[in-house]
Order: sequence, then structure tokens, then C-alpha cells
Amino acid sequence: AVVSTQSTGASIICAGHDNCPVLYNVTSDSLNFGAKLDVDKKKTGGGVSAMARFKQLDSRGADDKGTNLDTTHQNAIVELRVTKVDGAELKQFSSVGKDGKLVFWDVDALVAAISGLKI
Repeated sequence: AVVSTQSTGASIICAGHDNCPVLYNVTSDSLNFGAKLDVDKKKTGGGVSAMARFKQLDSRGADDKGTNLDTTHQNAIVELRVTKVDGAELKQFSSVGKDGKLVFWDVDALVAAISGLKI
């Protein structure tokens, strides 16, 4: 799935089997990787000591190696759509995945969360 971010076509957002929207910048003679747009919001550590974590795992009889991915979508993205524009600028787009999720991505929030990102 592909979405153009501006009427000038200066960059595009693609998505598919990697479960994450990816920005590419377009120049006259090349297509350059910009950034993965799915910012990891998980907090590491969680303030649980190693002993407390072991006790929790032991009491449940399971380990914490689930199949959850570090991406918002847990399966391939099959569709991207422009949902909001301001003049020629993309402000919001949506993605739909095989996991059944419909996600709205706010471009201004992505730019603020990812340092050096230009869309």
C-alpha cells in the first residue's frame, strides 16, 4: 500500500508485510529511506525486580515471550488511505491490517516524536 504525502510527490508512505508504515523521500533520480513511522511507545523495565518477575512467571507457568510485536499492527498492512489534508500537506492517514486494526496516524505527532523527520 502506498500514499503520497504531498501533491508534489516529494515523499511517499509505504506499508505491507513489515507491519509498519515507512516513509521514503523521492528525488528526481532516486528513492531514499526516510524512517519507520511506528514509534515504540512501550516502557522498558516497568520497575519490577528480577526476583519478582521470576515469581510471576513461575506462578503462571509461562514465560513472557509472547507473539506480540513491537509494532502497532500485529500483521501485514493491506491498505493506506489519506484521511486529512491541509492544502497540499498530508495531516493524517489511516492503515488497515490483517490483524483487523484500523489505525489513524497523525503526521504532526509523528514529526514531533521522531527526531529529524521531514514529511
